[in-house]
Amino acid sequence: KRHPGCQVEMHVMSTDAMMSDLKTGDIDIGFLLSHDSVQDPQVTQKPIWSTQIGVVVPRTVDAVSLDMLRDSDFVIGVRENWRSFRALLDAAFIEPGLSPRIVDEAWDVQVIFQRVADGRGLTFYPISAADSLPAALKILPVPDWTPQLTIAMAWSNVVDTKLLRAFRDSFPQ
Repeated sequence: KRHPGCQVEMHVMSTDAMMSDLKTGDIDIGFLLSHDSVQDPQVTQKPIWSTQIGVVVPRTVDAVSLDMLRDSDFVIGVRENWRSFRALLDAAFIEPGLSPRIVDEAWDVQVIFQRVADGRGLTFYPISAADSLPAALKILPVPDWTPQLTIAMAWSNVVDTKLLRAFRDSFPQ
C-alpha cells in the first residue's frame, strides 16, 4: 500500500545466475547464500538470517554422529549448480576431518531428497528447512559439528533506487 504500482516476484535460481542478474539490473534484489565464493565489488550483501546445517536422513534414523558420517554414503547437489553451498560444506568438513563419500549428485533439491528417501545416501541441508521436507525424511543436528549457513539480501551498487532502499530498510539489522 505504501508503494502503489510496485510488484514483487519471487524466482528460484542459482546463486551464480542471481549475481549475474543483479549486476545487469535484470533483478533488483536477491536472497542468496553468503559465502566468500559469492562476492563481487558491484554487489552489496546484507546478512539477514543464519541457520545450522544438519544431515537429512530417513525418518527411521534416530541420531547421527561424526563417526556415522564418516561411514555413510551421500547424495549432494552438483558442484556446477550448488557451487557456493558445496564450498561452504568443503570448508566445514576440514575441522572434524570429514571426507564424505559422495555416491550421487543431482541438480534439484527435490531429486536429492527423493534419493535420500530411496536409501541411496544422506545429504546436508539447513536445519531450519525441517518443516519443508518430504514426510519420509527429517533433518538432524550433528553433535560436535555446527556449521552455519547465512542468507544475505544482495543488490547492485549501480542499479539502486529509493524504492529498493526502502525495501531493504524494512528488514531488521
